[in-house]
Amino acid sequence: MKIESPAIKKFRGISEGTPSLNKKKRFSPRTLLTDGSAQPHGRRFNTDQKRKTKLPAFTPWKVVLASFLIGICGIIYIGHVFSTQQLLMEVNQLEDEYNKALRLYHEQRLIYDRLTGPKEIYQHARNQGFVNTGPADQIIYIQSQVK
Repeated sequence: MKIESPAIKKFRGISEGTPSLNKKKRFSPRTLLTDGSAQPHGRRFNTDQKRKTKLPAFTPWKVVLASFLIGICGIIYIGHVFSTQQLLMEVNQLEDEYNKALRLYHEQRLIYDRLTGPKEIYQHARNQGFVNTGPADQIIYIQSQVK
């Protein structure tokens, strides 16, 4: 009678020794310019193959929609610029009116200050018979304190 022991499984990695399914089978899809006479190392690749250039998918309705949105944004921007210019003109006009009123106020204030200034007051007082006593910080003695 013949007795066999079970086979021992060795760990061969995650894929158990088989190649991964997501690996490419060929490293380069282009052919090399070797003409069969030399090894392909360091040689240029054949670039005569037709290359497909993929353009972005611009469908006509996307172009129309994009141009329509750009047009609306442009109209809104131009309207904003015109309203801003109008407001600036109004602000400048109000500032001019304010400066004119301020100038008139300062002129009237100057006339009033000249009419009520010390020169006019002293002149009116002299005309009415008042006498200038000089500075107001003179010492006044009461007779009971005088020795």
